[in-house]
Amino acid sequence: MHLLRPPETLHDTPGSRLSHGGLLDTPAGLFTVLALEHRPVPPLAGSALPWLVYLTLPGNSHGTLALPAIRNDPEYGVEFVICRFGPVPDRGGLMLVIRHAFLPRQVGLSLDAPAVPSAQAVLLAEPALVGAAGSGDVRVWHSGVLRVGGLLHTHLEATAERPGLLAGPDWDVSPNRPPGTPRPVEVRAEPVGSYRGGTGQTGEQHSGVDALLTVPESDLRLSWTCHPLGITGTSVIPAS
Repeated sequence: MHLLRPPETLHDTPGSRLSHGGLLDTPAGLFTVLALEHRPVPPLAGSALPWLVYLTLPGNSHGTLALPAIRNDPEYGVEFVICRFGPVPDRGGLMLVIRHAFLPRQVGLSLDAPAVPSAQAVLLAEPALVGAAGSGDVRVWHSGVLRVGGLLHTHLEATAERPGLLAGPDWDVSPNRPPGTPRPVEVRAEPVGSYRGGTGQTGEQHSGVDALLTVPESDLRLSWTCHPLGITGTSVIPAS
């Protein structure tokens, strides 16, 4: 796990603000979370993805497309967009390009440019490898704890080196699990009242969950757990 760039604010107007939550080199490859602060939160656009996020070289018509997962919270006016790019061995000269109908123009960030840390999007806990199993065949990691406005976001994922390692009911993130069976990857918070919910995703080589929490008034203890592997990591987030 390596934080390539700290969180940065890429677009800021009276109507909306767009930040990324840190560009990470993870076991799943290049990863980031976008956070759009907007009131009202843009509605999901049915079957059409409202976001287009990709990596490209300037002047190149080809790019590495992210397949974003979206988690929004209308009450707090923040939409989180989880972006996975996969392995990108050569990042020299690349630009991160972001398009959305609520942005007045496309947003571009050169990965070679000096980073300008954001005052609005802040990592309260650093991204980390939680643990590994099978000589590193499956690695469990989290994206850190990102604060945007009154919300916290974290992503927890088990990433496999090859397809088939995460097959079977133990790795099922769907609601169809047997009663009382936890998700394979789970984020817990104490006190529990700060937890606003989570969504799971799965694929041939990953099983993950995104969790949203409110900024705590007292110290918040977070735990990231992978139940099939018996691996847990913890962090204490100080009160705001």
